[in-house]
Amino acid sequence: MLTIQPGTPVFVETALGERLQRRAISAVVQGHAFSVVWVCREEEWEAAHRESREPDGVPFPAEDVVPSLPA
Repeated sequence: MLTIQPGTPVFVETALGERLQRRAISAVVQGHAFSVVWVCREEEWEAAHRESREPDGVPFPAEDVVPSLPA
């Protein structure tokens, strides 16, 4: 089983049922009411690394985030 760590490519499921590919910024962490994973778009992940800064992201419920399998 794959675990989610910072940098892991993941799929997230939105409230509308869309499945989007993102990059994990965090492992599973405790949010205010439930566990979350902070994620960002791939472009943000790459830009943050080029600019030597932390990526900006959003929290998703951990139950809606799964690692994407390597190609």
